[in-house]
Amino acid sequence: MARILDLGCGKGNLPVRAGVTASDEVVGLDINRQALAIARERFPERSFCVGVGERLPFADGAFDRIVSGVALPYMNISAVLAETRRVLIPGGSVFLSLHPLRFTIRELREALPRPIPSLFRLFVILNGIVLHLTGCSLSVRGRPESFQTQRSMRRALTRAGFEQIQFSRPDGRLLVQAVLSSQSSPVRAPQLSSSYGPMNTR
Repeated sequence: MARILDLGCGKGNLPVRAGVTASDEVVGLDINRQALAIARERFPERSFCVGVGERLPFADGAFDRIVSGVALPYMNISAVLAETRRVLIPGGSVFLSLHPLRFTIRELREALPRPIPSLFRLFVILNGIVLHLTGCSLSVRGRPESFQTQRSMRRALTRAGFEQIQFSRPDGRLLVQAVLSSQSSPVRAPQLSSSYGPMNTR
């Protein structure tokens, strides 16, 4: 049995290829309260709580594994990976489903010719380029959305202390798996709980 955090869980559908089993202890986290209400009804055996990936409400080393289905592209990737490193045990792993460039280009085409949506999609493309070149992303009015490449994720994950980084594209999306170095020390953050987080998460 593994302790798993479903980061950006939405309505509770786990990433199909993540390999989560029925015996695993799953905690879902999302910023959307309405989606979480649905998730609680659909999966009463799991725990769910409201939160953001950039400041996870869990203790150091609370999880063996973190999975995320197309949620990381909407977050500050560097900040989330630092928090991911903190709440994972040494040797813990991540499974991430991400947005390739062509998804963002398709969204740009759908946004045209509306000026504000089109400008934001152009920002997302620019942000993906910055992430590709530096491993860090920008934010406009609190929105750090970007697309991801193998190079950008390898840089960001390596900087956060992950190794054994593997990429695949079985259905067009970029899938990333990586293992936290057993030599990696946790990034310290304020403790909000002695275990997972709030006790009234169900």
